[in-house]
Amino acid sequence: MPLRVRREQHRILTGSTTADGGPMDVTQLQGPDYDRIRSRNPDFLASYANYYLCNGAVVCAHFGDSRADTAAKATLARLYPHRTIEQLNIDRLGTGGGGIHCVTQQQPVP
Repeated sequence: MPLRVRREQHRILTGSTTADGGPMDVTQLQGPDYDRIRSRNPDFLASYANYYLCNGAVVCAHFGDSRADTAAKATLARLYPHRTIEQLNIDRLGTGGGGIHCVTQQQPVP
């Protein structure tokens, strides 16, 4: 995603308010370096923001960029101090353009 788009998204979010009118608490999660991740697929989606909160844990991605993987885990640990941070290799999900949060959502009954 181009830098200008990311900056615009950040500007919009930091200028937004919560449902009760308070300021939005926005934390940036720096993505991995695409030259250091395992996947070489040009359509691969590498985003730490697509994590899932469950009972006592945060399930997030691990892409193979050790610096970025470690930094993302540390940020999530700071944001969720009473949860275990579990990182998973989601290379197959990312190749399809999805992530952990995407595949954990409910599916409507056909």
